[in-house]
Amino acid sequence: MSSVLAKHAAPVSIFSWAFLAIGLALFGLAGVGWSDHLSDDGELVANNVRFAGSPVEGLTQPEVAAEVAARSEGLLEAELKIVYGRGELTMPYRDLGFGYDEAATTSNVMTARHEGSAWDQFAAWAIGELIPKEATEVWSFDPERARSALDDHPGLTPLVVEEPQIATDGAGALVAVPGVVGIEADIDDIVAQLARIELTAAPDSLTTGVEEIHPSVTDEDAVAETERLNQLTGDGVRFTVEGREAFLTGRTLQRHLRIELEGGDIEARFDGTGLQQALENTIVGPIGQVVEPTFRIENGEVEIVAPGEVPPVCCRPGVGEWLGDQVLAGEPGPFRLDPRPADDPETIAWARGTAIVEQVSEFTTPHACCESRVENIHRIADMVRGVYLIPGERFSLNEFVGPRTVENGFVAAGAIRQGHLIQEVGGGVSQFATTIFNAAYFAGMDFVEYRSHTIYFSRYPYGREATISNPAPDLVFVNNTAYPILIWTSYTEESITVSMYSTKNVTVDELDQRTSRYGVCTHVETDRERTFADGRKVVDTIVADYRPAEGIDCNGDRIPPPAV
Repeated sequence: MSSVLAKHAAPVSIFSWAFLAIGLALFGLAGVGWSDHLSDDGELVANNVRFAGSPVEGLTQPEVAAEVAARSEGLLEAELKIVYGRGELTMPYRDLGFGYDEAATTSNVMTARHEGSAWDQFAAWAIGELIPKEATEVWSFDPERARSALDDHPGLTPLVVEEPQIATDGAGALVAVPGVVGIEADIDDIVAQLARIELTAAPDSLTTGVEEIHPSVTDEDAVAETERLNQLTGDGVRFTVEGREAFLTGRTLQRHLRIELEGGDIEARFDGTGLQQALENTIVGPIGQVVEPTFRIENGEVEIVAPGEVPPVCCRPGVGEWLGDQVLAGEPGPFRLDPRPADDPETIAWARGTAIVEQVSEFTTPHACCESRVENIHRIADMVRGVYLIPGERFSLNEFVGPRTVENGFVAAGAIRQGHLIQEVGGGVSQFATTIFNAAYFAGMDFVEYRSHTIYFSRYPYGREATISNPAPDLVFVNNTAYPILIWTSYTEESITVSMYSTKNVTVDELDQRTSRYGVCTHVETDRERTFADGRKVVDTIVADYRPAEGIDCNGDRIPPPAV
């Protein structure tokens, strides 16, 4: 029996010793690996550890921290598109309440397979070569921060809703512009969806529902109000101030109309300040009877004999707001508005005469002594002396002097009528017209109407002169300067002089003069340049037409004499 046992015992011993040798070798190797694992604890990442799906074994803590920081930046800066109805907005996850704990995540990577008891660590190490270990990432979501960011985002608030509008169409009418239905995103639903998102596997978009927000004022109400306001304002409004009539157009009224449509109400009102200014722009300057100052000129020195009275102007403070209320109440007008005393320094200076400080132009023409025509020249000079023109005022010589009749102090003298020299009452006053024309020319006045003599007389400047007759031609000019003009006349037995006094604010230079032929007549053009105090330069042209001789027209034909 012992021999049998011996026969079978020998092979078992051989295998056992083989297995034992292999086991001892593996144990030795394991001991070396386990020893390495223990020596790396806290300094290097363990074998077969992954972070965000990528192997990181053997990395140091600073290297891991850099990987984690890059991962955090990528996740938090990734953008989420939020779709709501016809609108959408895009925001990074960082702004939607998400956070990423880099320190905790770095710690998780470094401690992977090193946590727990010695046996747990050994077991984790033992299977580490076969099964990878994914380090845990630490992130968070704050719903209140997400809600606050969404509430404040301009893509969601304010709501995309527009009330109807009432606007001008540019053609003098008001038109209703329909409102726009707005939408409101469901922020509660967005936050709830965000709370279910895994930051490490976040989607690119989410969709939420919307609620329609309708304007508080309906389009129908806006149209009805537009029609009402067009009826009240479209025809404009007439008004008077101290008997002076004026008109504000419908377009002007509508320009100062303010309409608010919100909270379910439509409120229409006028901008009282703007409407007040429109009234004052419509009626400019003094209103009613103006008491002008009177002057005396001695040796070129100006003396105010009696100051004028400060005139009223348009309009009493607050009248713009009052007028607007009347229009909106359906009152048809015309309205009588109260003036106010002028309070601006310029108007006060005009009224008191203190702006007349110096001579701004003077012109003299000669005549023979003691002729009957000289009596007429002196008579018209006496009538015009002391005329006071405020800025913008028009002066017509015919209108101011009236018909030249015996009753008005004129006598018969030589005159030109229909190209012939004749005798008529008032003859010779055209010399005064030429003299005042040139004084106005060098004072910088604007000419509205004038005509030269049809026959040239050498006592006048060639091409720069004027005539008058009843009822035409007339001499009309406007004080276009910033200051009043005082017209002063004086004469001797052999000359007539017209001077103009004001505050110097324009310089006049005569430029070129050109002549051309029109049949047998001569056409003369004289250029004038005016330089105003504000630097503006204005060039205009004075014209004159001369026949070759008495009683000859421009075709060279004789003109029948006028009937006596």
